[in-house]
Amino acid sequence: MMSRHCATPCTMFTSGFLSKPYTVHLEKLLSNGCSLAHVDGMAVFIPYGIPGEEVQIEITESKKGYLMGRITGISSASPDRVLPPCRLFGRCGGCTLQHILYSRQLELKSQMLTEALERTGHIAEADIAALAIKVHPGSPYGYRVRVQLHPAQDGSAGFMARTSSTVLSASSCDTCCPGINRLLAGFGAEKSAAKSTFTLNERTTFFAPDGQQVYSAADGNKALDIEIKGKRLKASAQCFFQSNRSMFEHMLTVLDGMVTGGGTWLDLYSGIGVPGIFFQDRFDELIFVEESPVSARYGALNTQPYANCRFFNMSCEDWTKSKRRCRNADTVFADPPRTGLSPAVKQYLLKLKAKKLYYLSCNFVTLARDLGDLVRGGYRIENFDLFDFYPQTADMECLVGVSYGT
Repeated sequence: MMSRHCATPCTMFTSGFLSKPYTVHLEKLLSNGCSLAHVDGMAVFIPYGIPGEEVQIEITESKKGYLMGRITGISSASPDRVLPPCRLFGRCGGCTLQHILYSRQLELKSQMLTEALERTGHIAEADIAALAIKVHPGSPYGYRVRVQLHPAQDGSAGFMARTSSTVLSASSCDTCCPGINRLLAGFGAEKSAAKSTFTLNERTTFFAPDGQQVYSAADGNKALDIEIKGKRLKASAQCFFQSNRSMFEHMLTVLDGMVTGGGTWLDLYSGIGVPGIFFQDRFDELIFVEESPVSARYGALNTQPYANCRFFNMSCEDWTKSKRRCRNADTVFADPPRTGLSPAVKQYLLKLKAKKLYYLSCNFVTLARDLGDLVRGGYRIENFDLFDFYPQTADMECLVGVSYGT
């Protein structure tokens, strides 16, 4: 039986409350990587726990509507608790789940996703179960080809701490590809090619498209030739590109098996023209819409050789309200930012009534919200795939295929 120290709501924000020890049961994983527990009805977010464990905690901070806690001891440890390989784990603001067996990480992500579909999307539990969500594991480590580095006080490079603005010096990162790790080691050396070749600003993005050769976004909008699934494309380190190259290509393979073809393909938030450009020969017309001038520049270059492609450098919101918008599309692909579909874009899609709509999301909460609205507006979910683009974190990428009507 779980023991709890008594505390009334009026004492929740006193220094005495913050100094008391508590024993709690960890209930579930949250989207920020913390586990949820309760102390006398108050939600407590606790990092580095595993749902099912019974732990001793102390309250470290009070927020509006919830508390933050820290594990001081473990009464009943999960069999899925493992030793994190990274010496910075627990301090670095990157990974949050290295202490959890990888197979259990996937189970917890699936649980978070299904709960969001029910609680946020208001999709019936029976309908969620019928989706048969497919989970695609990734390589637990060594997958990241794109990373943001910061200058550390000792002259090396590193990552931001989890709870402060301190930069933690790092000579390597277990989730990064070989090229990024050589760069990190070079910044730590007194004299190295990294320090003489690259500029390290307050926050600099580095990109190693093949996992080996590294490019910097601080060195200008230099054009790079990137080969993706046999197709050569133009991009730069300043363009948005998925951090997990291998899982991105796997996602394209899965999508390739779904897309049949038709009259018009509409690619919203299209970046450099991916994935639509891979299906160029299956549609009579392809329309790409991208707001970022940098990504749109390369998207226009990538689609320019094809007479049936049109590229618009404008926000999706403005495009849906303009005379340029299309009023009929067989297939729509949308890859919005973490905020999800804006009301204007969502309303446009509800009026469009596309035969097929593929929604790629990096935020399962906003995805659940948008899917709920689309389903209530007449769309029906047909395919649901969870891709683990970001092992060792609570993030995930989801690809959902919906169709309008029956």
